[in-house]
Amino acid sequence: MTTSIAPGDVPPFERLPVKRSLRSRFVVTSLVLLFATVVTGLWSWIVFVRLGRVVDRTLEGRQAAIDLAATMTTALEREDDALLLAISGELERAHTELRAQRAGFDTAFASFAGVGPDDERVIASALGEEVAMYRRRVDTLLASLPRLTVELAHQYYHAEVNPTLRHAIAACHGLREHSFRALRDAGLTARSEATRGTWMVALVSLVALVVATMVLLFFARSVLRPIRALTSSVDAMRRGDFNHRVERAEPSELANLTDGFNRMAESLAAFQSSNLGEVLRAKDTLEATIGALPDPVVVVDASRAIASLNPPARTVLGDAAATLADTPPAVAAQIRIALGGTRSRAELRDAFAVEFGGERRTFLPTAVPIPLAGNKIGAVAVLHDITEFVRLDTLRGELIAVASHELKTPLTTLRMNVLLLGEDVGRLTPHQREVVAMATQGCEELALTIDRLLDLTRIESGKLRLALERVDVYRIIDVVLASLEPRLAEAELTVDVAREAGDAFVRADATRLGIVVSNLMTNAIKYTPPNGTIAIAVRSRGGRIEVAVTDTGSGVPADLRERVFEKFFRVAHVRPDPGDPAGAGIGLYLARQIVEAHAGDITCDDVTQGACFSFRLPVEPV
Repeated sequence: MTTSIAPGDVPPFERLPVKRSLRSRFVVTSLVLLFATVVTGLWSWIVFVRLGRVVDRTLEGRQAAIDLAATMTTALEREDDALLLAISGELERAHTELRAQRAGFDTAFASFAGVGPDDERVIASALGEEVAMYRRRVDTLLASLPRLTVELAHQYYHAEVNPTLRHAIAACHGLREHSFRALRDAGLTARSEATRGTWMVALVSLVALVVATMVLLFFARSVLRPIRALTSSVDAMRRGDFNHRVERAEPSELANLTDGFNRMAESLAAFQSSNLGEVLRAKDTLEATIGALPDPVVVVDASRAIASLNPPARTVLGDAAATLADTPPAVAAQIRIALGGTRSRAELRDAFAVEFGGERRTFLPTAVPIPLAGNKIGAVAVLHDITEFVRLDTLRGELIAVASHELKTPLTTLRMNVLLLGEDVGRLTPHQREVVAMATQGCEELALTIDRLLDLTRIESGKLRLALERVDVYRIIDVVLASLEPRLAEAELTVDVAREAGDAFVRADATRLGIVVSNLMTNAIKYTPPNGTIAIAVRSRGGRIEVAVTDTGSGVPADLRERVFEKFFRVAHVRPDPGDPAGAGIGLYLARQIVEAHAGDITCDDVTQGACFSFRLPVEPV
């Protein structure tokens, strides 16, 4: 059961406090991710800056110590070379070189004492003692050189001086080896620092990732759960369950959404309960109305399945009719047109006959589209019972045939007598000759009308026969214009013939082709006002001869240009006009049937003023 909400009342779920909004959760999640990123970046920067400083300081100090150790070693060796030079007798040169090398050694030793660490200073102190002992023995040898022979000097050198030199140089090599070991230890320390920094960065990143993942999962759960609930509620409403409600979500935005959805569900449930009875009553009324119609009615849905049949339709189509395939082809064709969104307009040739109850009935189907839910289109077809109309049309055709045959014999006698009377014009007064001429013209027109009616009956019965021969279209037009000359003069009309085709020969029945041209000209004369113009154009187009008759009358409406060729149809029947001339409505029908019997076509074309009727026939080659 759903409870209606009175104006001013607030549902219980609207009085709950909103703890956190969706926007605040977005902000918190973004801040957590930003904090994790900043912490990881700062820690990485500190670790690698620290590591870079340690490596730079170690490399700089060790490289200087190595260079100084090499300089001191070189100075000692060259000082020894100067001593050997003195033993060989070059005292002055030896003293000069000796002073220079001792000065270079002292400078390098003093620099090393300033840059070396404490442990190296102990080695440097031992080196200083070794060098001092070496120099004392060098000075003793130099002072004794004047009293010693060369052989004795060399003996003293090898026995006392050179071993001391080897000790001093070994001390220099020890300093250099110590520097190399310090470089190696610095590399190991840097690698250890890098490894530790990497692990620390990885640990911080992992912690940040875990925290961010937890926040995101919590945020996604708090957002997706209400959305899933809304989705399931929408599906329930689609199935017709308007009593389904959604639990109020915690973020304020989702709380407003769920509250609005619940209010909508309340309104729809109330609307359903209040209007369902009216909908059912309307449905019953509609079905009763369709069932009471005397004509068969067929309702088809968008899937082309028959949704409903009234009792007359069940009688005509049968109770088993379920799809368009179960209906007559004429009915299915009209329904397909309506399903395409267009109102169908059936003609008499679309009628079909059905036998039931021992009687043969004729039906004419028409269909109209109907809009359905989901922008789909259905159709309603009505099968009009035109049995009586078909009988009347059959009787009318039989009456026309009988009357035409019965009138043809007396008319022939009358026309012969009038022609015989017209031959003795010498004894007739001018007034009598005019009366005879008018009577002759009336007989000719009546004979032409009877011939048209006879052609109509032949066409209806399928017995129209053509006497085909090579015919000059220009000759047919000239003959028709000559016969219509009195009427053209009486209507004060002008005829312009445009002979645009050089030769206009076709294979046709000259008499029937003359009827076509005469019918078109007669229509043009009827609807063209006095002092108007009728244009006849003969053209050659694509292997066909086209004859177009254009008048300056009121014209034919665009939606009726095809229907004017129907039997007994006149524009005045659809849109009455007191000024329209009388007519039977069979002239254009006969013209179309005759042209189509000649493998041609005839149309009512669109022009700026008046009406234009044109027909086309195949060219007869020479």
